[in-house]
Amino acid sequence: MRIISISIFLLILCFSSKGQSSYVNKRNPAIAIHDRLEIKTGIESPIHSSIKEYSRKDLVDYVLKVKSTATNLSDKDHRDIQYILDDSNEFDDLTNSSKTEIPKSTNKKEYVDSLFYTYSESTETEDDRIQSNITTRKPVLKHFFKTPANFFEINTEAFLLKINPVVNVKFGKDLEDSEKIIFQNTRGIELRGLIDEKVYFYTNLYETQGNFNDFIEERIAKYQSIPGFGSYKDFSSTVSDKFSGYDFPNSQAYVGFHVSKHVAIELGHNSHFIGNGYNSLLLSNYANNYFYLKFSTKVWKFHYQNLFAELAPISSRANPGDFLLPKKYMAGHYLSFRPRKNIEIGLFETVMFSRENTFELQYLNPIILYRTVEFFLDSPDNVLIGLNGKWNLKNRFSIYGQLILDEFKLSELKDRTGWWANKYGAQFGLKYIDAFGLDHLDIQAEYNIVRPYTYGQSRELEDFPELSISNYSHYSQPLAHPLGANFKEFVLLANYPITQRLLIQGRFLLANYGSSPEDVNFGDDILVTSDLKPSLFNNTIGQGISTNVLQLGIDVSYEFFHNYNLDLHFLYRNKDSAENALDLQTTYFGGGIRANVSNLKIDY
Repeated sequence: MRIISISIFLLILCFSSKGQSSYVNKRNPAIAIHDRLEIKTGIESPIHSSIKEYSRKDLVDYVLKVKSTATNLSDKDHRDIQYILDDSNEFDDLTNSSKTEIPKSTNKKEYVDSLFYTYSESTETEDDRIQSNITTRKPVLKHFFKTPANFFEINTEAFLLKINPVVNVKFGKDLEDSEKIIFQNTRGIELRGLIDEKVYFYTNLYETQGNFNDFIEERIAKYQSIPGFGSYKDFSSTVSDKFSGYDFPNSQAYVGFHVSKHVAIELGHNSHFIGNGYNSLLLSNYANNYFYLKFSTKVWKFHYQNLFAELAPISSRANPGDFLLPKKYMAGHYLSFRPRKNIEIGLFETVMFSRENTFELQYLNPIILYRTVEFFLDSPDNVLIGLNGKWNLKNRFSIYGQLILDEFKLSELKDRTGWWANKYGAQFGLKYIDAFGLDHLDIQAEYNIVRPYTYGQSRELEDFPELSISNYSHYSQPLAHPLGANFKEFVLLANYPITQRLLIQGRFLLANYGSSPEDVNFGDDILVTSDLKPSLFNNTIGQGISTNVLQLGIDVSYEFFHNYNLDLHFLYRNKDSAENALDLQTTYFGGGIRANVSNLKIDY
């Protein structure tokens, strides 16, 4: 697969066109800003919001359109727009629409050499005077923080580069464990840029030492991987034995360009998300980053995405010794269609398969149905199909949902036999912005339900006979919902900016699922082969060891500088299992400082 990817990359590089952009991911505040502006104004966006990697250029184009045409914007909306313009300021000069007339006194960009620029007072006549929409400031030591969003930047016609430090340091206590200190110490760097206005690139590199609350530690011990990150080394501080846990690096990197005005190609390491909800039953960014090749086609009312990925069925901690991790592969496509500006419908299909260190070339066909290829090959591969939908209405609400189908037999569904291979799930959600007439009070409610054995498979992994190889996972982590399967879940979220810089967020979660004892699979753990199922029929959601989870989280963030935050956290979680020995209660208080990184929440 890598040879194919690199060959395609080199072949079409010389044919790439202008208009490139790196992305903001699902956790970036710009995502929520875009989605609420689309709901509130009804103005059509170039972005299909179910594909949760938004082009920075498309974001800038959209908010400038909203800024110039919408009549119902509040002061907080204007601050949101300014955030996006500052955060993606590389497109201020590349977008003709990003220039507006200003009063007499203004800042003018002046290049002092081929790489660096500064801002000086302009003396141009009023008819000639224009100003970018981005916020400027006096640079620190002439070269740093020329604009609030970037520590260091290079701006030329041929080359743009933005460099920022990454910091996430926090400490906290779990009241249920008086001896343990919960801590995280993340340092890193991220950079993004453009070359010749044709090629965009992004990379970050993090190094972290830390530990987690007990319910996450429980999952790490079981699957030998850190949710969202992957492998780790054991860590013990030389300062105090209370600071022990894990040492784990992580990185994202990709490069991309447009083959034509409407077709783009991207190669890199990252995770992806498809959907409009807090969680996704199709594809989520819960798992570790993976190597991928992506094609995106945007034309008329369609956005079509092809994704080819190389994955690992287990973590490196589960593969001791100096041995290469086994491989498996994913091919997927997602077609989003917008019949009206406030309605979006998506069709999803993906296949998980394993070959002897080679990609199944027939799955490279970008438009064929993978069920057909699976039939041609007479293969044991695991195909899933899904639907996604969103409807914005009344300039206040957005209704969304998903349906995932793994396997099913219509006759067994009609007879309600509880046949084990009727595997499917559904999501229903509602977003309510400016709730109860309070500006920027945004509420979201979501319900997810998934049948037992969904996403799983019976084909065993060599050397690990209890595990399946073509299940819907990567690095021992689900590629969809963190709970895997065999669960019902309700999530309620609320966000409210008390002031321009002070944000409070709350989340409430109720879940019921059935867990499995050793050597039996009741359908919750998608990694375990379905051959260990106890029954062919009478399978119901929540079967196994019945478990109820109640979780309440409150986060308060104060942004003292662009993307620099002081945080306070509260989390209460209670797991009530039918087996009392599995009960677990967490009451956590903590806080910290964060720079150029989102507040990662691991909820399940």
